Amino acid sequence: MTKNNQNKRLIALDFDGVIIDSIVECFQVSKEVYYGFSQFPFDEDLYKNLFFEFRGLVGPACEYLALHKILEKSFINDDDINKNSYEQIKLEIDQDTFDCFEYLFFSTRTYYQKTNFHKWIELNPITDFGKNLISRSNKNVFIVTTKNRIATEALLSHYNISVESIYTNDEIKELGSKGKLISHLIDQEKANEAYFIDDSVFHLETVNDNRIKCFFADWGYGEIGEKKDSFIEELRLEDIEKKFNEFVRGDFYGKKY
Repeated sequence: MTKNNQNKRLIALDFDGVIIDSIVECFQVSKEVYYGFSQFPFDEDLYKNLFFEFRGLVGPACEYLALHKILEKSFINDDDINKNSYEQIKLEIDQDTFDCFEYLFFSTRTYYQKTNFHKWIELNPITDFGKNLISRSNKNVFIVTTKNRIATEALLSHYNISVESIYTNDEIKELGSKGKLISHLIDQEKANEAYFIDDSVFHLETVNDNRIKCFFADWGYGEIGEKKDSFIEELRLEDIEKKFNEFVRGDFYGKKY
């Protein structure tokens, strides 16, 4: 490792929930894929509120299928919705069905994006954290997201956010998880550590590398109460501007990790 890389730190950022608030768009797109254009069979406001409440259970986009299935069962059978019942629903869905749903989800999103770009942008407002990234160099900042590439690049361009590089759903699938991808990225960039910020405990728990420090973004969709591992630290929105600048500068709480 060269002298210039001895203290090189990468910042790996999730996208949906962390930089962009895509929950309304994800609801509309996934509902359309799941239910089609027929009359919606339930109280849509109540259904939407439950979707928003349990959005944090979803990892990659294919899992919106599981979320809609469990919501549907809740309305029909009055079943409870919780993490355990959600995980059970996922086990009942085969991978081909997940893949088909994901393909239709991304295709529908792209249709929204191409037919009315400005309306689509309105469905994807930037978060307060995301505003910290606008019009700055963001050197050594990488996007690591299960979102599709065409949507990620379009939103970054619209909000004038430049980053070192973008890794999306296909690259994460190829390497197996966000944690494995970030480990690969550290090796590729000849860095000595990375800070990984995500609003999903599921994705943070894919890390098995002591060079990666994990931060849970409390302004996103997940809940810190889900975490099992003490290596995940909570990152609060009210502290984010100061702390993120410290991340990029290479100093965090005055400590060297």
